[in-house]
Amino acid sequence: MESRKIQKVGAATFTISLPKEWVSRRNLKKGDQLFLLEDGESLRLLLSPSTEGRTRESMEFLIDADLCEEPGMLERVIVGNYVLGRERIVIRASARLRSDHQDEMRNAIRRLMGIGIIEETASRVVLQCSINPAHYPLDALIKRLYNLGYTMLTESLEALVTGDAALAADALKREDDADMMYWLILRLVLSAQLDEALLEPLGMRSRLEIPGYRIICQDLEAVADHGSDIAKHVQELLALGVDLPTPLLKSIRALAETIGQLYGKALGALLSRDLKQANEAIRLSRTLEKKEQDIGRIVLKEIDDPKVVIPVRGLVNNLIHIGEYARSIAVIAYNRYLEKPTNLCRPVGAA
Repeated sequence: MESRKIQKVGAATFTISLPKEWVSRRNLKKGDQLFLLEDGESLRLLLSPSTEGRTRESMEFLIDADLCEEPGMLERVIVGNYVLGRERIVIRASARLRSDHQDEMRNAIRRLMGIGIIEETASRVVLQCSINPAHYPLDALIKRLYNLGYTMLTESLEALVTGDAALAADALKREDDADMMYWLILRLVLSAQLDEALLEPLGMRSRLEIPGYRIICQDLEAVADHGSDIAKHVQELLALGVDLPTPLLKSIRALAETIGQLYGKALGALLSRDLKQANEAIRLSRTLEKKEQDIGRIVLKEIDDPKVVIPVRGLVNNLIHIGEYARSIAVIAYNRYLEKPTNLCRPVGAA
């Protein structure tokens, strides 16, 4: 810990000097703008978005590919660097980059928005990511991730009812897009956690919203994963060539429609800060258990073949999990509404 004396400049201005090492590490220059933020009894010093961006661009992070011995390890390290907001990533090997490492690197790039190769030799690859947070408001990205998961769900169920295997295949193709949105949202949220000057460009009102956004994007990505699993179960059923009993199809479709309403109301409540929608979503979530039990009874009564029972149960379980994640989003919508005083809930004595 270093100490600094307060200096008086002129009649009413007080200054303190900044540590040279701190300035150099952040690549600051004369005339750069900094922000002061009161945090209780502390005073925090924040970089401006442009200065923070220049600081990130000036830093390279080196990945030693020779140490990535396990399958998939290099890909996960690249994704981790991306999520942490790093702009320039160098991948280096002592000899040629192995073929499997090149495949992992290109697979990571395919799943990450805004990153590409800018330099490449046999033993060294430089990746550059240039994303301006001001161009990616979080609520728009959240809507996109929601729409991907919901479309996967509706396409899969329509494929089951109509017997159209192409629809289930289309649903599976959307999983990569959902992963891309998830990693981008997580990158932006973690960047805002490190740099509060990014809160406003990303559409956040305060740091209090950061944990909620992290949970929301994880929940929405999990919904897309369950949508992918549902599509796979539908493909299994269609490959078996069985005609599911009409009562079972109707019950599954009714369950999916209820979950779709719950999911839509939960996200609508989150984005509009509407407690009525959040409450309706939570109320709908309480009806799912009975619908699941009704489907279980129909399966026991109408289906004897275990090859059919297993994918049906898997499909229903994934639907129920989507409902649980939607309920979690509705609860976060409640918390977000209560972050600031309102007529509904305010400090005692407030007008």
